[in-house]
Amino acid sequence: MKRLKKMIHNCSYLTALLCTWLFLTAGGIALMFYRDYDAVKWSEFCSNPFFAIIFKEEMHRAADPVLPEKPVMAEADLSNISNEQTKAHVSDLEKAHSEQGENQAPAVNDQKPQTGGHRLPPPDREANLPKNDLSADEKQTGRTVFVTYTPVETNSIYYYDAGKLALTTEYPYTTVEEEYFDDAVFFGDSRTLGISDYAGLNADFYCENGMTIYKLLDEKGVTDQKSGVKVNLNQVLQQKHYGKIYMMLGMNELGYRDTEYFLERYQEVVEQIRSWQPDAIIYILANLHVSREKNNLETEFNNININAKNAAVAELADGTDVFYLDSNPLFTDNDGYLNDDLTFDGVHLYANCYQEWKTFLMEHGVVKKDEG
Repeated sequence: MKRLKKMIHNCSYLTALLCTWLFLTAGGIALMFYRDYDAVKWSEFCSNPFFAIIFKEEMHRAADPVLPEKPVMAEADLSNISNEQTKAHVSDLEKAHSEQGENQAPAVNDQKPQTGGHRLPPPDREANLPKNDLSADEKQTGRTVFVTYTPVETNSIYYYDAGKLALTTEYPYTTVEEEYFDDAVFFGDSRTLGISDYAGLNADFYCENGMTIYKLLDEKGVTDQKSGVKVNLNQVLQQKHYGKIYMMLGMNELGYRDTEYFLERYQEVVEQIRSWQPDAIIYILANLHVSREKNNLETEFNNININAKNAAVAELADGTDVFYLDSNPLFTDNDGYLNDDLTFDGVHLYANCYQEWKTFLMEHGVVKKDEG
């Protein structure tokens, strides 16, 4: 011990290096602990200007931030959109963007644009392109239409405007009775928890505050709202048969990595669920927008980023056994913000709003011929 003290006393550089190593090691362990228990959001940590410079290249290594000169997606023909409320919603979006001017770059803090996020690769499935009619050979195969608009400029290393809005998958839906949900299961976060509490559906709900697509199939489990006990969905989905699966995740992922990473994991989860539930209809529910007050363009918590997540997961809807349902037109104002009269915190709906959401789900039932 005396020899060590003497070495430290005679070598100040070694002492400084040792102290630095101990500090970094302890700090790293602490950060990993808080990260694993959600006490620290990496997005807030990395948003520090110093760390943003360091991580900027890593965050964009797989994404090309340069927008194409001409949108690859075709403009959607609004005459083919059957839902009048959705049509009005799209028209309002186009109006809001056109008011900015064709050649004028919008300011970063402009609150009007509210649909978008990371630019995604153009969909390579023909079903996502607008068509006039479905052929007889498609046999009631739906299609998800994307309405393109001029993307706005963002100043974030985490996302940029997708330049397109995904509409509810077009399909000859059936208005169903409540019994339709007897063999249904819902996965999601606090908003899905609201459906569980106030919609009055006799379905299984595995959801909880703070749930993400990254934790859904984790061994730590998800809360079963009927029993209040955490269960491992890997086991549940291999032991119980479901006819319908509803998924709504993406809000708690806004500040973690980018949209491409989110879509990659979301697709992996859908494919895993499909392997366990090969006969189930999967409904991907769009994340609701937030209110004007909650829409913060200085962070990742805003409608541009939310729309990026929605447009991404809508790519997974094939119109056969995976469908994308967007209930935003029911609850948003003319500018696409969650209506202040319908929310108590700018994020979650009042309890009486869930009956309208329930009606929306009942009006969008997919009934296979062998079931009808």
